[in-house]
Amino acid sequence: MSEAIPTSGVRPPGGAVRCVALFLAATSLGLVAACGTTNLATSKLPAGQDGAGGAGGADATTGEAPGVRYTNAKFHYRVDAPGAMKESADGSAAYLGAAERLEIVVVSGSQAADPKAFAGQDLGSLGSKPSFKVVSQPAQVTISNRAVQKTVYTWTDGVNAVTSKPNLLVSVRYYIPRDRATLAIVTYSIAANQYDPQGADDVVSTFAWL
Repeated sequence: MSEAIPTSGVRPPGGAVRCVALFLAATSLGLVAACGTTNLATSKLPAGQDGAGGAGGADATTGEAPGVRYTNAKFHYRVDAPGAMKESADGSAAYLGAAERLEIVVVSGSQAADPKAFAGQDLGSLGSKPSFKVVSQPAQVTISNRAVQKTVYTWTDGVNAVTSKPNLLVSVRYYIPRDRATLAIVTYSIAANQYDPQGADDVVSTFAWL
């Protein structure tokens, strides 16, 4: 959140009265008097904090890019993604950005009945990813007043064209049940040097079954 821009000096008590008096005196002399107040609506803010709206613009309050609302008609859920989600024929959806990713798959049937057991099995299937490393095993957490399973791991995806080093990603995987027959697997990934645990939770907290 941007801090208020301080004005120079400290306004003495009764400043508003003196300002009016100065204005009246200046008016009688045919002059234009200026009061020592900063107009925050027109003052120039640091780059990226000018309150510009629209997709991809930084939020003037939080400094974070606003989410892009996505609604899945097949599985009946919505989420505010870091970018425009693309839906596949099977109903899975993903946003694959340069630094951030959001991928959602929904599983149905008996395997969705036990999210904890499914999360453990699912994590084992991820071991084939390059440089895969578990940061935290599946554990129950509460997000938006609902209990979900969450696990964190790192892996590499290709090589950075500028540094020629592997692209190290942190992925946070959430298992969000709708009922005992429907389970959403929501995976938020981001470049390791930009990872913020709370930021990942904030993105996934926008997920809602409809």
